[in-house]
Amino acid sequence: MNNQPDHASRGHHPHSPSTLKYKHACAGYTSRDGSSAAAEKGTRIHEALEVRDPSALHDEEEVSIYEEIVKEEEAFIDSFTKDSYTEHNEVMLDVELDGTSTYGTCDRLILVGEDQAILADYKTGISVIDEPRENWQAKAYTVGAFQRYPHLETIHFVFYVPVRNQTLTGEFKREELPRLIEELSNVIKRAEEVTPKWKDGAPPLSDLNPNVNCRFCTYEDRCPALGGLAIEVASRVAAGSIPDGDIENPEDPETMEKLWSVAKIVSNWALRIKSKAIAMAKDGVEYPSLRLRSMGSPRKCNDNVKLLEIAAQISDVENEEELRREIIEMANLPLRKVADMVGSYAEEGEKGQKANDFLDAAEKADIVSTSEERFTLS
Repeated sequence: MNNQPDHASRGHHPHSPSTLKYKHACAGYTSRDGSSAAAEKGTRIHEALEVRDPSALHDEEEVSIYEEIVKEEEAFIDSFTKDSYTEHNEVMLDVELDGTSTYGTCDRLILVGEDQAILADYKTGISVIDEPRENWQAKAYTVGAFQRYPHLETIHFVFYVPVRNQTLTGEFKREELPRLIEELSNVIKRAEEVTPKWKDGAPPLSDLNPNVNCRFCTYEDRCPALGGLAIEVASRVAAGSIPDGDIENPEDPETMEKLWSVAKIVSNWALRIKSKAIAMAKDGVEYPSLRLRSMGSPRKCNDNVKLLEIAAQISDVENEEELRREIIEMANLPLRKVADMVGSYAEEGEKGQKANDFLDAAEKADIVSTSEERFTLS
């Protein structure tokens, strides 16, 4: 029986320590709701580390990350002290600030001697992590730990980043507490002022600051600052393209025509940048937080008549005309989607096999062409 803690159900502060880096860069930043495969993987690894049991992990990659963190953490603690110590896992830290507050969960807190502690955070992804003394999450947890344990005079913060083969360390002294509180308070109070403005449409441009973290923000698709950034880029390419009217929600034809030209300029530039970035990644270049991912090789049919015959044979459908009509409507889609539709006519438990049988038959009939593998960065 697994005795795994449930991290996914724990709530998050709207201005949690893990978001402060982004809010420091732009006060309007708001994290996207929902989860992702990477986030779920991280949760599983964190839960395994808390109980020191990897049995619930899904694959070798997750087990490898888990084992590397355990090894690095044991080595760091052994090098730090030979004395006995008290350890606490998943410590909820309240961070009391100047006129505001936040809270978060630190992965591990180890009390050493009378006045020292080690705060540790496990990073399971590929993203670049700032050194602890420059890291907003580390600063927030440090303040929370100093406030919770008044006897502490020194906190040694550690990030374990196995995917990057890094162990990042930094030291904080209690005498730094007023400065840290001021820095954190300024970031959170500014965010508390700006983010509510999204409810009325959008904050003014002066409150926003486009940066590399915009792709993680829930308002990326309607942020006026990004529209302004596009205008600035276009203006350097084509003089006279800057519209005078409302660029967020234009209504007049003159402004819209200018924006159309701007959109073409920026779109073409963006396509060139994306293409070059992917090519560099395929050549082995590593980016701070982007990873090359395959989107597969789409397969298309080059003989729709034969494809219809194969579909009718594989599916054993009674209403062949209905099947033909659906396939004709999907003929220009990737073959995988057509296969899934053919499989949908099968009995429960056989749909996947029927879809694969259809793909195999189409391959054997030599009516399938495979496009070059596509890639993206994410």
